[in-house]
Amino acid sequence: MAINFDDYECQYCGRPCTNFVFAAFVCDDPECIEKARIDRGGPGGHMKRKAEGKPILPEDLDRDD
Repeated sequence: MAINFDDYECQYCGRPCTNFVFAAFVCDDPECIEKARIDRGGPGGHMKRKAEGKPILPEDLDRDD
């Protein structure tokens, strides 16, 4: 299944999405990509959260709506 980036916009600046990196839809702006990296905690962000005793999934994704 392919992702149609035209359906998404950058989570940080609102411009058209061109990438999906660090579990975020982002544009080509290096600042937006860096924000996504920081929000995730880097490539091993899920393991960092686990080591800190936090849930691997961020709380906003772990809801049963």
